[in-house]
Amino acid sequence: MTTGTTTSTRTAAFFGRYGRLLALCGVSLLLHAAAIAWLDMRIAPEPPPSAQAGLAVRLAEAPAATPTAPALPAPAPVPDAPAPLEEPAPPAPVTRLAPASSAAPPSAVGVAEPQTPSRYRVSMPPPVTLLYEVRDATGPAGAARLRWDTDGVQYKLVLEGILGDIASEGGTDDAGISPQRASYRLGTGSAAVAFERERRTIVFEAFGRSAQDQPGSQDGATVLMQLAGIGLADPDQLQEAVDIYVGRADGAAVERYQVVGRERIETPLGALDTLHLQRKGGLDVWLAPERGWLPVQLRAGGRTQVVKEFRGNP
Repeated sequence: MTTGTTTSTRTAAFFGRYGRLLALCGVSLLLHAAAIAWLDMRIAPEPPPSAQAGLAVRLAEAPAATPTAPALPAPAPVPDAPAPLEEPAPPAPVTRLAPASSAAPPSAVGVAEPQTPSRYRVSMPPPVTLLYEVRDATGPAGAARLRWDTDGVQYKLVLEGILGDIASEGGTDDAGISPQRASYRLGTGSAAVAFERERRTIVFEAFGRSAQDQPGSQDGATVLMQLAGIGLADPDQLQEAVDIYVGRADGAAVERYQVVGRERIETPLGALDTLHLQRKGGLDVWLAPERGWLPVQLRAGGRTQVVKEFRGNP
């Protein structure tokens, strides 16, 4: 009993002596804890970058200003499927001059490149001589002659009449009669024309110039026999017009012989059925189908020469 009382007394004395000190310590701890909490709130770290993601996205949407680079136009919208490209229009035709060659003489200045004539089937007419009567407005005005000598490959031709005096010689190729040289009588002189087939050149020797040759080209005399050969090979080729490239004394050009129609003409040999052709510039030709399509009548310069005799086998 005495021991328990003594313990209680000592405990009460301890709390009485140190109670105030303990209370002050507790209050001090509470004040320090409150101060530390307040400081933590004042110096709390900023939220992590993830907390500001919304702000970062809004800034990224604004275009950055670039003072040194010019503003570019907005790109055009891209269609789902591109439209097919239109093919470019063909260029306008351009006339090209043949390149100069040391192997061929230069062409005359200002002479246009010739148009390419049509190609025809041609049969070589057999040898024949035609004698003509020349007429003008007053009546008979002389005589004319066409002499055609050939072995089927090579030929010689002499034409004397209203178309002038022309002598021609040459051969044949796949385009028909192929002149090599023709001589035109001009007053008291003559003018030679050379057909240089390998060089594709026609040389007008008296005038010092040349022109480009074309397949099937003829001179002023052989064009008559070429027309006859076209009729011999296939008369259906003589339907509307025939284009032949002709080299005359001073130049070459495509000559068109327009088909006028069928005509029956009177000759010293009697009536002949003919096909009438007309060339622009004043030349009419009558071909006789029953006489090997030979030129039985010609008209030029107000004069006409009509056949009066055949020698050979027309």
